[in-house]
This record gives sequence, C-alpha cells and structure tokens, in this order.
Amino acid sequence: MIDLSMWENFPMLIPSKNCKSWKGYISLNTYSVYIEIFCPNIPLLDNLKVQIPELEAFNFHQFDLKETIEIVKQKTHSLPEFLKELIPVLVKVWKQDTSINVPNSSYIFNEEKFHSVIQEVNLYGQYVHTIDENLKHITFNVLDMCKHSHFIKIFIPDEYPMIKKQPLCFETMVPSVSLNLFLKMTTILNLFETFKNVVNELSNFWNVHNEIISTCNPIGSYTFRDVNYRIPIGLGCCNILLDIHVCVEVEVDPLNPLNCPKFHLHGRPASMEKFQKRLNEINPILIWSTENSFKENILNVFEVPTLQSQYEEEKPEHYIASQNDLNCCCICYDQLDMALKNQTKSCVNEKCDALYHMSCICEWLLNSGSTPMFEHLQGKCPQCEEDMLVALENFDLIKT
Repeated sequence: MIDLSMWENFPMLIPSKNCKSWKGYISLNTYSVYIEIFCPNIPLLDNLKVQIPELEAFNFHQFDLKETIEIVKQKTHSLPEFLKELIPVLVKVWKQDTSINVPNSSYIFNEEKFHSVIQEVNLYGQYVHTIDENLKHITFNVLDMCKHSHFIKIFIPDEYPMIKKQPLCFETMVPSVSLNLFLKMTTILNLFETFKNVVNELSNFWNVHNEIISTCNPIGSYTFRDVNYRIPIGLGCCNILLDIHVCVEVEVDPLNPLNCPKFHLHGRPASMEKFQKRLNEINPILIWSTENSFKENILNVFEVPTLQSQYEEEKPEHYIASQNDLNCCCICYDQLDMALKNQTKSCVNEKCDALYHMSCICEWLLNSGSTPMFEHLQGKCPQCEEDMLVALENFDLIKT
C-alpha cells in the first residue's frame, strides 16, 4: 500500500508498482533536483538507498550523502519523515557550497509543465519504467496476460502542456495496424491509456507470436512489431539434385490472430512447385482450425510431416539495419554503449540479434517471474525465447 502522506507531501515522486522505489523530484526552496529512492523493506527504512545525480556530478565540499542518510534514518521511522528531515540538510549544503553556481547547475523547470506531467504520471505511477531527469521523456511498461513486458517511450515537449493540441511523439513496438490509434493523442494520459488498452486487446496476438517463435523455427529474429514470419516448410529439389530450402511467409492478422493467416511462398520456382500446387488445390481457411496449434495447422495446410530447421538467409541488397546493427536496446530502444561490456547483455542465440541494457533485461526477467539465485537471474530472451542467465552483481537497485 502507498503511504498517503507520500502523495500529500511529495507529489512529484512516482512510486514503482510495489512502492519499494520512488523516482522524481524534490523541491529545495526555489529549485528542484532529481532523486531516486530504493526502500526494499518499506515501511521500514532498513537498507534504504538514495541517489541524487547532481550530488554525484559536483564535488560538494565535505558532504557525504551516505553518512547523512544513516544519520537521518536514526531520527525517523517512515519514508515521508526521512525526506522531511533530509531536504533541509540538502538545502543547507547547496547554499553553503559557494564553489557551485546552483542556478546554473540545477535544472530550472517550466513549473506548469512540471506539475502537469507529474499530475498525469502519478495516476499510473506503477507502470513507470524510467523518467528522464529533465522530463524530456517517460517510458511506461505494461505486462500482457503472459507477463511479457511492452514499453512505450513518450517524448514531452518543453512547451507541454501549452501545446496539448499537438500529437505527442513516441516510440513503441506494436503492429502497425494499431499505431494509428496513437497518432492523434495529445496528452501523456490519453496516449498511455490507449497503449495500455492496445496491449490488452492484442493478448491473443502476443500468444500466437510467442507460439510461432517457440515452435515453428522461424527464420531471422522478430519483435512485437512483426506480423510476418518466415517458416521453413520443406526442401525442394532442383534439376541438379541439390536440396533447396522453401519457406512460407505467414502474415498474421493481429486483430484476429486465431484466424487463418495469409501465405506467400519463398524459394526457387521449381522447389516451390509442389507447395504452390497444394495451395491452389485447397482452401486453407477450411483446413485451419482454432483447436489445433499454429504449427499443427501449418503442417496440415502444406501436408508436411514436420517443419525444417532454421537456416540463415542472405541479406538483401538494400538491407535495413536491425536493432542490433544500430546498437539499440531491444527493450527501451535507447542507444547502447558497446564499450561498457558489463552494462550490456546479448542473446546467446546466434540467429537472434537482440541486445539489451543489463538494467532493462534484469527488470524484464524480474517482471516475468524470475527469482534471483546466487546473484543471477534465469529466464528467456524476450525476442527469441532462448534461455538466458544474467548476473546481478552490478545492479544493486534491482536486487530484491
């Protein structure tokens, strides 16, 4: 349960779903600073951790935040009491340290934007994944019925909410058929609510997506945006007696994912002949059954005993870079610093190009039900379902 006094006294702090961590801003008289709080044993203050990036960025004279936290903890018995005691100490430190030009070093907020954003975000604080220190963007995380995480990153203009009549920019991974619903959203609240509804409405599609990835040996890697999957259905023979791969590209309707998909064969004409003949002779819709698995339906449509193993296709001449080529995290979509190897995790599956921030993949696995054991998390790659083992040693704020 959320301590109501936290809402009343610190409305600019946003809690996590379990209220064990809080992110946002505290007011130091005439300006505000960004703060992150982790209180794993709330309402008790045991193992309380506080991070204030501005204190780390500037060398405040003879001030030790960790020592101060321990002193203040001894005087207080709840998180609201702790913050009320801590804030005057921070105000005093900022004022006394004449080596720092506070107005220039602290972010000066557009007060109307600040309070408007916090008011909207507080309504769905449990879904907040990350908040930019300067409120340039906010990322929300919504779990579908299978406990898979879906993210939307909303960019907030400096003039917000003055320009609420203009649609907000965003980044997310959902099928294009659903993107049109987001394009006219002008407030954070409306955009997130629409996204949340879309995630729930596409639950059957997410299930089919996972089923295809895990059982049909699809060629390449896929994200939650994809609706077309290349599935190897057999080997054809050309006239020089060499086996040639044939795959079928299935296009799933995300709004009606249990219905028969569309089919398009890929391979050399001679190799595809028997499969194309089969499609011409039957009506796939009459064969497709919602009582069968997706794989069973594919086998029935093409009259093959089993699906072939994955194989690697050559990249087309005008290849479009994937998330891996751009060094982007496949969860939050932000750029990865490949030089920091201990902060980056890649999937061990050679056919999967997924890269992640360690903090993002750890939170994903925790939300998916993984329990830390021996300072590691074990789970599945969000992209290809490959087994994944992630060390937690460098991510104290994620440990539970």
